Amino acid sequence: MQFNIICIGKCKDKNINAIYDDYAKRFKPFSAKINLVELNHGKGSADEIKSQEKESILAKVPNSSFLIALDERGKQYKTSKFANLIAQKSLEGFSNYTLVIGGAEGLHPEIREKANLVLALSEMTLPHMLVRPILAEQLYRIITFNSGHPYHREG
Repeated sequence: MQFNIICIGKCKDKNINAIYDDYAKRFKPFSAKINLVELNHGKGSADEIKSQEKESILAKVPNSSFLIALDERGKQYKTSKFANLIAQKSLEGFSNYTLVIGGAEGLHPEIREKANLVLALSEMTLPHMLVRPILAEQLYRIITFNSGHPYHREG
């Protein structure tokens, strides 16, 4: 199983990167991989920025990938329900999942339209640099949940 996190901007905060890296290392025993793709910010007006970032993002999405756009207007899941969704999609033949985190201007509507799923981690707007380690942790939690590992506790 391969998870690709495509995001806008390079995180320069060593603490945030260290948390992300810690979770990324945990994937290996589960025969899963996580790949972080950091893209450049667009330039110009808000619409120009979103359009440029859209092109960069879509160029990095593998054709056979299940595309998940992160947006506060998306669907929220309990972790166990999201793990079940990933397990179901795996049974349907998906082994590659691409999760897109927009930049400061958000995602271009075309990305949300192309996405197989628009996912909200919260109704609140989250700093996009902090979403990286949060998402890495949730993906690790999903892998452990679907593997029967006791990392996830619910209830």
